[in-house]
Amino acid sequence: MTPFLLPPKVRCSDGEMRRVGFELEYSGPELESCARIVSEITGGEITEINPWHYTIGPTPWGDFSLTLDFQFLIRSGLQEWLHNAGFDEAMEQDEIDAIEYFIGSFSASLVPFELTTPPLPLNALDLVETLKDALRGAGALGTTANPLYVFGFHINPEAPDLSAATLLAYLRAYLVLYDLLAEEIRPVFTRRLSFYIDPFPSDYIRKVLHPAYRPTMEGFTDDYLEANPTRNRALDLLPLLAWNDLGRVRRALPTEKISPRPAFHFRLPNSRVDEAGWHTADAWNSWLHVERLAEDTETLLSLAYARYRMMNSFFYRFRKKQWIKRIRQWAEKFE
Repeated sequence: MTPFLLPPKVRCSDGEMRRVGFELEYSGPELESCARIVSEITGGEITEINPWHYTIGPTPWGDFSLTLDFQFLIRSGLQEWLHNAGFDEAMEQDEIDAIEYFIGSFSASLVPFELTTPPLPLNALDLVETLKDALRGAGALGTTANPLYVFGFHINPEAPDLSAATLLAYLRAYLVLYDLLAEEIRPVFTRRLSFYIDPFPSDYIRKVLHPAYRPTMEGFTDDYLEANPTRNRALDLLPLLAWNDLGRVRRALPTEKISPRPAFHFRLPNSRVDEAGWHTADAWNSWLHVERLAEDTETLLSLAYARYRMMNSFFYRFRKKQWIKRIRQWAEKFE
């Protein structure tokens, strides 16, 4: 088993150990059987919200959830839609249930199931590997099992603190290291084509990387929302910004589905749950490049400005290999 390495900062500013949530998308075994697997491993009791949404808890870490990643069904959307349209009085409940089941069964061929963990302390991250192994043993399929699958393995590391300086450092580190992360993680072509992990706009990258950019928290939030009015970024900051200032985020994005939490939302990794050689720690340890660079102020400023100047060069595209070599050499110091 590949070990989950520790970041430079293991505790938040309040002294509590940092926590990490995970979201593992997959296809294959039915949710009910997966819920039993999660229950056996975590000790939580199974609650069926509906056939497409189960929770497992309480556990020592909080509640786990298993869903078909289709909000229309998770929230009993069909019944609500029928009610709003005035059709529900003309239909029996078993007819509504049958339609929901048909939609869910059809959707499950393309839409992933999703295991969502509660925030796990850094000394309990091996649990996600145990859960992944159990789901693989039950026949779970990952990103490469079907060309139509664009399944992800999302990592939600709690921020050490919520200051503008810290969030800016992490975002800068991610932008500096993106090419190395993509080389290590290798998101499949279909995920790159999908809108789920769209890159940040070039003008916004230049703004963030410039050494003169030192925004307040309000300015950082407004700049991010103006340039990225979407969750579809490989590093999504909307949950974190909403946790910090929900009103500001909601005014800009009143209808976007955002779950506020004090954590980064790293969406780049594939879900390779069915591959025996893949470990969840692989993706986590790639994320640690960002953690390390964010805490190395001098190196971060130097590399950020170098990346900024390279982006403004006529030969930018021709220097990409040279750039990856440079940041790989920096990363190899920690191996």
